[in-house]
Amino acid sequence: MSNTTRWILAILLILYGIGFAAFVVFGGGISTIACQEIPPDWVYYILIASGLVAMAGGIVPAIMLIRRAKRGRILLALILAVLLSCGGYAAYFITLGNNC
Repeated sequence: MSNTTRWILAILLILYGIGFAAFVVFGGGISTIACQEIPPDWVYYILIASGLVAMAGGIVPAIMLIRRAKRGRILLALILAVLLSCGGYAAYFITLGNNC
């Protein structure tokens, strides 16, 4: 893979991470509109943490791609990032549902 292709893919991964993190935080924040009472603050910390994990999930594989890591490790990092991001988002919705 050429350097130009590697950098383009890395930039796309970083933009994906930032976009998905914004979706997680803003989408989760909007879903509190249906709450009858205000949830505790620690519920929002779960939302912010899952947004940071989603952003790291896009940035870490991009850095690995730039540093020419093995393809299997990059793929493993992407799969782990998706699982952790979706798990954090699901944990937020579960705690929001219990405290809303």
